[in-house]
Amino acid sequence: MKLSYRGVKYDYEPTPVDLVESEVAGQYRGQAFKFGYLRHIPVPQPILNLTYRGVAYRTTALGSTEAIEPAVRSKAAVPAYIHPVVRSQHAVLSEVARIHRQNIQRRLQHRMEVAKAKGDTGLLNQLEREMQQFV
Repeated sequence: MKLSYRGVKYDYEPTPVDLVESEVAGQYRGQAFKFGYLRHIPVPQPILNLTYRGVAYRTTALGSTEAIEPAVRSKAAVPAYIHPVVRSQHAVLSEVARIHRQNIQRRLQHRMEVAKAKGDTGLLNQLEREMQQFV
């Protein structure tokens, strides 16, 4: 079928649809008709490695699930079954957390120097206790 949109001509080939007639019939403006519904067409599902409450599993192309053997890993390592996008986000967030911690420690150090210069021992003791929490 030849169509045109805003002056651009193109061919339109509608996708053939397999309909199954149902027993439900109706009438619209005096014309009788039967309702139809699409025959189930299996859609391939994405294969994903997922985790639910610490248990790793994988989805298959047919939509079912299968267990994944847990990998031996250290606490700091990112699990091998995590999606690559999530793994890169984890690396970025770890780096951001490290930089944030450094900034807090640097700011505390500066505040301690100011408290020493002013001779405020109460504030200095409080800031030292705060600094010990980061060690």
